[in-house]
Amino acid sequence: MQLGLSSEAAYGASLDDLVATCARRGLAALELTLTNQVTADQLFRYFDADAAVRLSGLMSDDASAERRLATLSRDVGAPIIVRSPDRHAGIRHVLNIIEYGGTALLLVKGPAPVWLDSVTAAGIGFAWQVDESNPDPAGDAELIMRRVQHIEYVRLAGGGPETMMQEGRGIAGLMRTLALAGYNGPLILTPTSQRFRLAWSAWLGRRGGWGCGSKANHEDNQTVLHGK
Repeated sequence: MQLGLSSEAAYGASLDDLVATCARRGLAALELTLTNQVTADQLFRYFDADAAVRLSGLMSDDASAERRLATLSRDVGAPIIVRSPDRHAGIRHVLNIIEYGGTALLLVKGPAPVWLDSVTAAGIGFAWQVDESNPDPAGDAELIMRRVQHIEYVRLAGGGPETMMQEGRGIAGLMRTLALAGYNGPLILTPTSQRFRLAWSAWLGRRGGWGCGSKANHEDNQTVLHGK
């Protein structure tokens, strides 16, 4: 599996900061949350074929601009991860982005029996977020793989500076299950809450944080992406 980082773990960081941080921590993948009009040209500067850190996905909280997102996904070779409070609306966005020529995954979380039927019936891929709402993540992984053969994308809410707080949640069992299944997709670390923002900044080697996320330090060559 490819251990990676969500930009939500580094609120206000520029792409320069995020890529350098991943390289320093030995993380192979980076997931970016789209909070402004990021272009393919901006992303090409950081994620070419020879880059040490690959772009695993682009998280979108507003997938209504489906054509633009499809074009961006196609141009940079990364899926749009649709995060929607309405699962049925999210499924429609994913299907439309795919129809427009992009790649898209629906963000799903909670016990697998809650969402698995509707997602598999729609025939779409998904990014599975494991968090405190999963009482048995290893069991969920086994159920998912029996239904869909393999899992494409996993987000782990926790890890990093929160690792000690994950004891008893069954994360070790989940890791064994994924390893035994030969999972080779991304495993993206993301905070459980922005309450831990300073802890993540320290863990990532930036004790003072990245400052305000409203602008980049060098607006001519840095793009700001940040979490919610």
